[in-house]
Amino acid sequence: MDSGDKPRPNQVIETKNTEDLSVKEPTIDKKEKPKPKEKKKSLINWGWTMKILVLTFSISFVMSYLSKSVLSEVNLWVALLVLVLFIFLGVFFDLIGTAIMSVEPKSFNSMAAKKVVGAKTALSLISKAPAVSNFCNDVIGDICGVISGTMCSVLAVELSSAFSWNEFLVILICTALTASLTVGAKAVGKNIAIAFSDKIIYAVARVICFFVPERVFDNKKKK
Repeated sequence: MDSGDKPRPNQVIETKNTEDLSVKEPTIDKKEKPKPKEKKKSLINWGWTMKILVLTFSISFVMSYLSKSVLSEVNLWVALLVLVLFIFLGVFFDLIGTAIMSVEPKSFNSMAAKKVVGAKTALSLISKAPAVSNFCNDVIGDICGVISGTMCSVLAVELSSAFSWNEFLVILICTALTASLTVGAKAVGKNIAIAFSDKIIYAVARVICFFVPERVFDNKKKK
């Protein structure tokens, strides 16, 4: 046999080295620590729901009582003025509810760093925007809508009896006027709220600070 058919010693060593390198050491699985189970958040905030139910009942009861007292003791023109007041009260709170959902907290962060009065209150309101919007749009807005509708019907009956007009026709006209005035004013208010959301929320925060100390709205956790 030729010497070329014999395996060279170097060649054997090389194959052994490659085989040794190809063998991987068994990896030891490290036991992972079990992660703490996260508590599932409830889809519905029942605490806030119950609070808002009680608050709505209380505000609606008081406002209905006041409107009923006004209608029974004043003349038609004063009652009409009160009706318009309730309509624009609902529009005003609807404006605030729209502004709080569209405002950005950037400008208030810089104001809070400079310790501008009302900035921390505004940031606190923005952090609770869904609740504030729910209170302004749904609680106050809907209550004012219901009361203004009731007052409108009562005023229509009083007008028809005072001037001997057709009661059904007067009720239709008064209801249509009240609804169109409410919807039209809210449409204008929403445009204003989106355009000047930061100024509106800051004005609301300053009014709140007049009654409540601003340190109550400090969101920084005390160490």
